[in-house]
Amino acid sequence: MTIPSDLARLALQNPALRLCAADTQLMLLQRGRVQAFVAGAVVLGDGEPAGLALFPLQGTLQMGKFGLGRRRQVICNLETPSCGGICLLALGDRAPVEITGLDAGQVLVVDRADLEQAVAEDCTLSQLAWQGAASCMGHLSALVTQLSFNTVAERVVLALLEGAGADGDQIRLTQAELAAEVGTTREVAARCLAGLRDEGVVRLGRGRITVLNREKLQARI
Repeated sequence: MTIPSDLARLALQNPALRLCAADTQLMLLQRGRVQAFVAGAVVLGDGEPAGLALFPLQGTLQMGKFGLGRRRQVICNLETPSCGGICLLALGDRAPVEITGLDAGQVLVVDRADLEQAVAEDCTLSQLAWQGAASCMGHLSALVTQLSFNTVAERVVLALLEGAGADGDQIRLTQAELAAEVGTTREVAARCLAGLRDEGVVRLGRGRITVLNREKLQARI
């Protein structure tokens, strides 16, 4: 079985697939399934049967959990470079999060047994999987620290700093998405942003937030 040329080119955008051996890449593309998604679509529900590895190819997936009152906490956003190109968060028997599309894209979904075989045969993929798992653990540890020890206002600032690379950078987030990411309501996030706007630290637009002064923003932590 041959892989369509458009899929082969798409796979090369994923760093894990690009770096592993050609035979490994072929096996994963043949045995896995490419799943297309759109914004807001549920790719995998929280608690659903899983045992899957995810190789993002295009677009962005968002991992989240619902708490009391249906308040949603964003765990992470999964893009092509995330965790070196391989996400193992759903590798257990049950999905620990809900996975939805943040914007339209495609993801290669590989069953755990096939990943385990590929990892056993390809030391490069094995190393990449370990690095991806370590990156995920580091992110989750930082998230737990933020939720436990930082105020909502501080979490808003941290989210903005993480999303902005330099003064004037635009962050593609609505206020509702920012609220979900920092684990609060839209109204509370909006008040925090309004305060930063009034101080000249950020500029608010439709579906985006522009950081105007990183130094002032960092001073809020």
